[in-house]
Amino acid sequence: MRIPGVALAPAGSGRRVRAGLSWAALMVLLALGSAELLWGTGGLAGTSQAAQSPGGSSVEELARRIGCTAEITTDAADLRQGMCTSGGEEIWIATFPTPRAQEAWIEEARAYGGSYLVGDAWVVVLSDATADLLHGLLGGTIVGGADHTGEHTHAESG
Repeated sequence: MRIPGVALAPAGSGRRVRAGLSWAALMVLLALGSAELLWGTGGLAGTSQAAQSPGGSSVEELARRIGCTAEITTDAADLRQGMCTSGGEEIWIATFPTPRAQEAWIEEARAYGGSYLVGDAWVVVLSDATADLLHGLLGGTIVGGADHTGEHTHAESG
């Protein structure tokens, strides 16, 4: 039965419209997925998770508080590290996305000796000349590494 005044669509045209809409939806999803992959959190073209440390203490922010400009040397998922110079001293700054990444870095670094200023999601490598100044500027806790002075005490037998 045909209703007067209503034209029927050619056979199969509904199928073509649905196929066209399906392809359009697929293309939109592909574009959104690509954008997330490139510019989303930790994306290929975006900033690493370590750069987005909680509390706003990025390598650049810590360097600014110290009074220098950081040159980024490592930008990875679990570590962002940079170096700057202040008062003739090289200052190494590292930030971490998680407490576990920070703890692992500190544990490895302590084997080399030295002193480290440890804050919330960041670490600054200290020298004798910078320890008091940086602790005053940044806060945190000073942590010592392994003792490599060669002074070992041995119990005498006899």
